[in-house]
Amino acid sequence: MAAEGTPTPGRRYRDRVTSRGSSRKRALDTTPAGSWPLVERTDVQAAIRQALESTSGALVVGDPGVGKTTLAAAVAGAVAEASHERSMLWLPTPATALATPWTALDPLLGGEDGSAADVDEVGRLISRCRRALAGLGDRPLLVVDDAHLVDDVTGVVLAELAHAGAAQVVATCRRHPGTPEAFRALVRQNVIEQVDVSGLSYEQVEALLDAALGGPVARETTRQAWEMTGGNPLYVRELVRSLRDADALIEVNGAWVWRDQAVIGRGLTDLIQTELSTLGPAERDVVDLLALAGPTSMDELAGTSVGDVALTNTTERGLVVMESHHRDGITRARLVHPVHAEVIRTTLPPGRRSVLYEQLSAARQGVAHPAALFSTVDWALSCGVTPAVEDLIAATRAAAKVTDFRLTSRLSGAALAQLEPDDPRALDVRLVRAQAARFAADAATARQDLQMVADHLPAGPDGEALRWRHARVTADLHQFVDDDTEAALTTIDGTSLTDPRLQAAREVDRLVRLGWGGEFGRGLPALEEFVEQHRGSRWATPLLGVLIMGLGQSGRLVEALAVADDAFGSWSADPRRSPWLLTELVGARFMTAMWLGDPERGMQVPHVEDHMARHDDAVVQVGNGRYHAARGEWTTAVAHFRGALSRFALRDPFGFGPTASANLAYALAALGDLGGARRAREDYESTRTRASRAVRSDSEMKLLAVSVALGEAETTARCDRLDEWSTREGLWLPAMHARHLRCVAAAAREDEVETAPLAEAAAHVDGPVPPLLLEHAGALADADPVLAGRLAGRLLEHGVWVPERPTGDLTPRQQEIAMLVRAGLSNREIAGRLVLSVRTVDTHVRHVFERLGVNTRADLATALARSGSR
Repeated sequence: MAAEGTPTPGRRYRDRVTSRGSSRKRALDTTPAGSWPLVERTDVQAAIRQALESTSGALVVGDPGVGKTTLAAAVAGAVAEASHERSMLWLPTPATALATPWTALDPLLGGEDGSAADVDEVGRLISRCRRALAGLGDRPLLVVDDAHLVDDVTGVVLAELAHAGAAQVVATCRRHPGTPEAFRALVRQNVIEQVDVSGLSYEQVEALLDAALGGPVARETTRQAWEMTGGNPLYVRELVRSLRDADALIEVNGAWVWRDQAVIGRGLTDLIQTELSTLGPAERDVVDLLALAGPTSMDELAGTSVGDVALTNTTERGLVVMESHHRDGITRARLVHPVHAEVIRTTLPPGRRSVLYEQLSAARQGVAHPAALFSTVDWALSCGVTPAVEDLIAATRAAAKVTDFRLTSRLSGAALAQLEPDDPRALDVRLVRAQAARFAADAATARQDLQMVADHLPAGPDGEALRWRHARVTADLHQFVDDDTEAALTTIDGTSLTDPRLQAAREVDRLVRLGWGGEFGRGLPALEEFVEQHRGSRWATPLLGVLIMGLGQSGRLVEALAVADDAFGSWSADPRRSPWLLTELVGARFMTAMWLGDPERGMQVPHVEDHMARHDDAVVQVGNGRYHAARGEWTTAVAHFRGALSRFALRDPFGFGPTASANLAYALAALGDLGGARRAREDYESTRTRASRAVRSDSEMKLLAVSVALGEAETTARCDRLDEWSTREGLWLPAMHARHLRCVAAAAREDEVETAPLAEAAAHVDGPVPPLLLEHAGALADADPVLAGRLAGRLLEHGVWVPERPTGDLTPRQQEIAMLVRAGLSNREIAGRLVLSVRTVDTHVRHVFERLGVNTRADLATALARSGSR
């Protein structure tokens, strides 16, 4: 499905971060239909309703499974119910187009047998139907499902009834074989309106999965389900059921994750095979060939048995789409739904595979499209054909770029079987596989390949490029698997290089590793100097993400954002760059905006085109949680953090799993779930050695707040440790927050609150948060709970939660709403933010007042502040 498109990285991050906002929640009516929730598609329903208000009916058109019947029935039922005097009549359609004529009219005709009808007979049928309708009141509503199956006579009768205003008609129809001519004429004459229905948007699939599974879902799982099914609701339902039956969709850390993308399941496979069985032989050739070959150009198809008519038919049926690739401009055909390709590839007999392969291999001269490249090579292997080794190597690289480790392993194995161990091409393939294995959390395979490469690395200048690549992958294992930044630095520093370009690459790599290792004390000055010296060059680009993170944590937040925005303004796609660089830049800018206390600015990512860019769904889902937590939407934030953790439990190449645990602990503490916060903190402590050290200080700030909320005796000592480390590294942002939380902890113990150290750190940090923290600490020092409560509300509006002991009288939802009341939001604003009805918020606020024994919003803020000082 092409709906929603493929957003650019900047747009993608912004859209996905806000996916649990109000539009997401409104997309779902969780009223179950059997055991499956229904999606409320307000845009389509509004179009059908508008058609009924302005014309004699609506023709709802779409592919099988997109929900045409459900949508038409919902609107027709609501319209009939709104007018008590109005009748609604369902006209049953035959199972096939060859059924007895005009059986759909039985409810009006009384079950008269159909036979060939002449003009006079059609006129009599119309008259009889009009008399029957006259006894049903004013303009009855006729609902016709699967109108493409009605016979011509029935179509003419219904069209005449609508044209004459005797009834309104709501009909559903498949896009293929298409609408009966009588209905098409009504649309052309504006007697009825056609409403097209496509698949669900990403946000709707996300909401649907959450409701169907009864809990949060890993973002990667949602995206893969959406992309594979094209948002088709029927496919989504059957995919979920099939995956559950196959034990491929499992619950991990309180959220659902698709643990093996190679498994689709029997139920969905049967559904797709049934649909494909309706194709003729020529059309089946088209879909089978494209499933195996991937995107295929018109010139290549011309050399096969695929004819223009069959290609046109499959395109009209919504199975095939024609599109141009952004690089070469060549128009290629591909299957619309990846799920069709997956089912065909797993069920097609070997003989059929071989016949189609012979056809295409004769027509295909080289493969330019990456997806077609590894599809075709893998297809050849399944047919017992050994592709050329250069094709195998290229396919291995293409599979690694899309992070398909299973396919990378299979293709690389076939390539290595044709190469000697010391062949430079074999060393190249092993290094590609080692890096892919590292991303797939298979460190053992990565180390084995690295050792094989080390045993055959060539000496001298000719082997420098391979030695450098070997050193980088080895260093990645040290840093991101072994949590040993020093070993990683030793590895790259100890690699002998004479090529000036490789020497420059090593200097860049070293600075990047210092940043990702959290070594900003010694790394930040060198980062700034290098970027300044190489401003605008490709050497500076890989350093921007860690430079922005370092500047932000040092307190230079305005400067950090300026560096990020300047980089976006001059960004251009460069095939020599890592595909992760743009995502690093987006993430660094987002975090800086969060620290500045401006979460909305973090969402306003400049539009950038870079088709090479890649992102990690679980990392993006952590960003989703951060954004919603900054808005006080703690329940939604918890769902995001749990979803990310379910994926991190299977694969965490960048070490952000512990970061998600720290943020989950923070959000649960804010909701008053102290037991859950403790468990999440324990998860962080058990995995912190694998944590991304670039954001270590941020995680530690979150856990300090948890410690304050728990009222732990060692809180002050924790604050002191983070303060001392941050000050030593020149990171004034975490030092400031550590000193503020030390003030909060002191006030809770009724000790003296010292604000001078906080003032010293706050002087080094940009933005509106530092003065608010100082004022809040001053209010604590003055034992002024009213002012402290008011300032805590203002800090929450900037994404800073002032931890306090929960009252014990409020539920998590009431706690969430109480904090937003203290932040100054009206009940209507709270309803909009949490996507609740105003009446529901009114009820919660009333219960909060009763449980806290207060009468005004100001009293509530004071009560919350006093509870935090107990």
